[in-house]
Amino acid sequence: MAFLITQLRAVGLFYRGVAPFMLGISGLILAAVLLPALQEGWGRGLLPGLLLTKLATAPVVWYLWEQLRPGQYWFYFNLGVSRRRLWSGVVALDGLVFLGGVVAMRAGVA
Repeated sequence: MAFLITQLRAVGLFYRGVAPFMLGISGLILAAVLLPALQEGWGRGLLPGLLLTKLATAPVVWYLWEQLRPGQYWFYFNLGVSRRRLWSGVVALDGLVFLGGVVAMRAGVA
């Protein structure tokens, strides 16, 4: 149980560093695409495409993050958390935040 909590905290700590990039992209997608679509009334079937677009930006963020901070993983390796687990946790957490933003925008516009 302690190992799971350590890994969850490590993913959260890693997400705090990546969050400005990921949340910035989410904000752009929501403000530039979803908000006008909801205001015009044709935003019903748009969610799967937006979610796939959001997931497609994750490799771009990964590449930029690797270029900006190449030696950052040693701390997480010492905790027993791999790169794959960090990035899969970041993508899952960011996907949930993005879906929460979509639900909030739909409730606010409707």
